[in-house]
Amino acid sequence: MEKPAMTAGEVASQLRRPEGEDGIKVGFAMNKSNAALYQMVLDFLAIKPGDRILEIGFGNGHFIPALFERENAIRYTGLDMSETMVTQATRENEARISDGSVTLQLGKTEDMPFAAGAFTKVFAVNVLYFWDEPVVALKAIHRVLDTGGQLLLGIRSKETMQQLPFSAHGFTLYSAEEAKALLEANGFRDIEVQTRMEAPRMSGDGSTMVELENICLRGIKF
Repeated sequence: MEKPAMTAGEVASQLRRPEGEDGIKVGFAMNKSNAALYQMVLDFLAIKPGDRILEIGFGNGHFIPALFERENAIRYTGLDMSETMVTQATRENEARISDGSVTLQLGKTEDMPFAAGAFTKVFAVNVLYFWDEPVVALKAIHRVLDTGGQLLLGIRSKETMQQLPFSAHGFTLYSAEEAKALLEANGFRDIEVQTRMEAPRMSGDGSTMVELENICLRGIKF
């Protein structure tokens, strides 16, 4: 007997923390749905030789090689709170983990174990919605960034995310202005914002056409 489709609430739960077989499926779906936003974030990230980069919420690790295609002389650390995703990403990036250029760790943003000033750049794609205490999360990120380091966040706008039924379940949605104000209120300066509309496409459940607005924000730690 075929397994019933996930409800909107179940999809939201898996997007927050993918687990088990459904989590693996959601991880693969995110590779496709996040591709344009991830590309936009990488362009904005402007990776340089010697960068020490932390990604929060790396999923199944599908996009990790894209960073090294931009610049090979970097160190990448990934933090994700899903054991399922850490396992998947470890399998996908075994060679880089073996040579020491990639480190993957299970954990939450609010409780990061990394040393103060450990990273030159921190980024997260479609993660901001899930921080129950964004002030605590941003304080933790501020601590692990080196002076002059950059935080980059990629999200979809509140208005366009509301087209997706799962966003009503446990998501905190932001407009570009609200996300910028959040960064400014928590120690980040010189905030830059880029926005771009994606081409219309069918929603994940096949129920409707959606057009999503991608937002990238960059703030500096002084």
